[in-house]
Amino acid sequence: MTLFLLLLSAHFIGDFYLQPAKWIQCRHDKGLQSPSLFLHAGVHAALALVALWLADAGLWRGLAAAGVITVSHFLIDWAKAGHKSHLAFALDQLAHFLVIALVALSFTKIDIASLLTSKAIWLTRENLLYLTGYIIIFKPASILIGQLLSQHAEQLKKTQGEEEGKSLGNAGRWIGYVERLLALSFILVDEYTGLGFLVATKTVFRVGDLSRERDMRLTEYMMLGTLMSFAIALITGWLVLALKS
Repeated sequence: MTLFLLLLSAHFIGDFYLQPAKWIQCRHDKGLQSPSLFLHAGVHAALALVALWLADAGLWRGLAAAGVITVSHFLIDWAKAGHKSHLAFALDQLAHFLVIALVALSFTKIDIASLLTSKAIWLTRENLLYLTGYIIIFKPASILIGQLLSQHAEQLKKTQGEEEGKSLGNAGRWIGYVERLLALSFILVDEYTGLGFLVATKTVFRVGDLSRERDMRLTEYMMLGTLMSFAIALITGWLVLALKS
């Protein structure tokens, strides 16, 4: 675990702190002919060597592991060159993570096949309850809230002007995802103070609307959605904790 965390920290430092924006743009523009692609791989080689040295990985095994990380990072970033979508970013980071995990795993006595096939490690009652809870609070909860507020949403569309009724696409849905994720997490770790802070933060942003009568319907709609969102997170969290005990 120590080696894995050191390599992961080295990756984040190299990718997000020691990679100037001009290197990223150069890589996207020139691909394999970009000098920044080689410079970036060199940075990761140096960081990986430091991480492996700190973990006492040994000279030859450490050099081999650093070589694997460097070459794979180079190839992954080359494949990503020219692709700037969120999916490309997620796949890029996932690929780096898997390489780091496999390298760290090679220094342990755990067999990869037995790790992947061992159901006892993953399919515990507690893990399945947590997984089910988090699955519920995202898309199913979003659809349920949308159904319950559908009439109010239609009324708002009729009463608001075209410009006034515009929103940032799916921003509201993602705000709901994040607030339910945080709320459920706070409940599962018994940190209700954090939950109170979350509710207070969300309320502060609606204070301005409450002072304007013309925004009252929108405010009521937003508060209904927020209360439903938190209610689902609370009930789900309490059910998970009750079933776990």
